[in-house]
Amino acid sequence: MKKIAHIKVPSRGTVPETTIYTHITYESEESLKTKPYLLMIPGGPGANHSNYSDYDCLQEKANIIYYDPRGCGLSAKGDPSTYTMDNNIDDIHHIIRELNLDQVIVLGKSCGAMHALGFTIRYPDQVSRLILAAGAPSHAFLETGKSIVLEKGTEEQIKVCETLWSGSFKNQEEVDHYFSVMKPFYSWKIRHNEPVDRPAPLYPYSFDALNQGFRTQVWRFDFQDQLSTVQCPTLVLVGEEDWITSPVYSKQMAEGIPNSKLIIFEQSDHSMESDVPEQYFGAINTFIPSLPLEKNPDLLFFKEQKDSTVHDALLTCSP
Repeated sequence: MKKIAHIKVPSRGTVPETTIYTHITYESEESLKTKPYLLMIPGGPGANHSNYSDYDCLQEKANIIYYDPRGCGLSAKGDPSTYTMDNNIDDIHHIIRELNLDQVIVLGKSCGAMHALGFTIRYPDQVSRLILAAGAPSHAFLETGKSIVLEKGTEEQIKVCETLWSGSFKNQEEVDHYFSVMKPFYSWKIRHNEPVDRPAPLYPYSFDALNQGFRTQVWRFDFQDQLSTVQCPTLVLVGEEDWITSPVYSKQMAEGIPNSKLIIFEQSDHSMESDVPEQYFGAINTFIPSLPLEKNPDLLFFKEQKDSTVHDALLTCSP
């Protein structure tokens, strides 16, 4: 089942107001009152909720809050200069307050993991547990990714990555071409000619948000010295052959965060959902506690949508 809402985020100083698309996937009305809430932060920058529909399998243990960052998916478009990590982190803070939730489990994938880490450092009281999937504690991961492409990439792969590094995609077609050319880098299975099964996204990647991230100081973040301030239980996940967020950075996060657990998946690259879905979702599912809610959330402004589809990955979530 699904409830959807468009949450208005008021202006903050020089940051303009916006409207953020949000929906909650859940098993039953009763689960909304009893199960913990897990917030899924998309990667990219530029991804949206429809890139992660296979995460619906986690609703067996939690109610899943999906949202689209500024300028992405079904959220309002605006000045791309406002599509920043700082603004996204503060938008998430507002969304959780609007839901009247004291705490949520925060799950971030890729760029979303970097946002999740930054959010937890800035708003620790709103995070009960943290899951960092294919993330990094600082911008240093980019230089590692660049060197791997130069070492292992084809001429065409090196060329499309130059467009990525410079944030100069002209349209959606160029973004689609990038992901098509780079598929073997993102997935161990694709690189070894094995079939993968992930649902196709319903909404396009935001090339404006993607360009903004690589043109500006979005990637100049560095949380390395603040890792020790993260006190909540933390799960760090990464593929052994991840090219863009090398396992070395997941190791750094696990070493720096006091109450953390690191899992490195063999025969897996950045797309753990494609390469090792049973192990990946199973690890997340095990990490989600079976604890009653302390306070019921405010969901009155959500509209119910009964025809939501749950992907076959529902069968792969068990540990």
